[in-house]
This record gives sequence, structure tokens and C-alpha cells, in this order.
Amino acid sequence: MSVRGIDTVFLDRDGTINTRLAGEWIVRPEQFELLPGAGEALARLKRAGMRLIVITNQRGIELALFDEAQLARVHERMAALLLPFGVALDGVYFSAAGKGPRTKPEAGMFFDAKRDFPAIDFSRSVMIGDAVRDVEAGAKAGCRTVLIADEAHGAEVLREAEEKRVKPDFVVKTIGEGADLILRW
Repeated sequence: MSVRGIDTVFLDRDGTINTRLAGEWIVRPEQFELLPGAGEALARLKRAGMRLIVITNQRGIELALFDEAQLARVHERMAALLLPFGVALDGVYFSAAGKGPRTKPEAGMFFDAKRDFPAIDFSRSVMIGDAVRDVEAGAKAGCRTVLIADEAHGAEVLREAEEKRVKPDFVVKTIGEGADLILRW
């Protein structure tokens, strides 16, 4: 598949674009830090003409750990950190619920994006994430899936995928490897 064959890259947020805080929610903008190579990886995809859309579960809102205004400030920081790389995200979708049709592993947020961007073709889209629920949601939407199984929790996430019989299309160690893979299609 050529680069022109991919029109949209859906991205998980925590652990895919930014550093995941062990046992903690990102509730303040200063807690949000890009993973090494994430800005460069997203810039390569953007330069290739791909739409970049973040799909993120944010149950901390339901748990009253933070509110939508705080989440908006965190996402403003994400945008500010990506700007020097020439990356403007096309959309950011979140689900505040612990479970439901919009919450990964369900695909509701993908359909929200399709409503806002009617040109999205899920068969020409990819979901990149670091959790089994990301792969499940992407597959339910009809996307190809890339699972990030990094040094920190790769063995654990691969074991979970095997136990749940979830098969990502590809497994990589970093978002940079995921971007390179997509650009080779």
C-alpha cells in the first residue's frame, strides 16, 4: 500500500504520544511530556499528508479527578509541544465514561471523527496505541492496527493480547517505528 493509501492515523494519547504517569492521571498541563521521538514521528506522518486524530479514554473525569476544562488545558499543552515540529492535530476525541459505546475498546470515538471528517475511510486508516483496548477499538472501526509494545510494558501488553486473542496487524516498540511502518505501506 502506498502512502497515499493511508488517509487517517488515529492515535492513543497516554503511552503513545506522551509519557504515561505510573499510577497517576495527567491532570495538569505541566505533567504532559512528549515521548522521545513522538513529535518527529507525527511530523513525518503529517508531511505525508495524513490526518492525525487522537482518540483517548479519560475516565478521570467520571471519577472527578479532573474536569473537562483541565483536560482542555492539557490538550492545549499537547498542541503547543507539537507545534515546533510542524504538527497540528486534526482532532482530539475523548470519552469520560468508564464504559460505553464511545469508550475504547468500543469504536464510538472513531465514528465521532467520521461524522466530523466525512472523507475518513476506515479501510485506509490506522490506529496506533499501546494498549489492547486501542487495537480492539481500531479493529472494530475497520482500521489497521499498530500496537506499541515498548521496553517498559511490552511483555505485559503482548501477554494480554494473547490471552484476549486480540491480534494487532503490527507490533512496534515506539511511535517512531509505527510511523516508519505506515510510511512504507
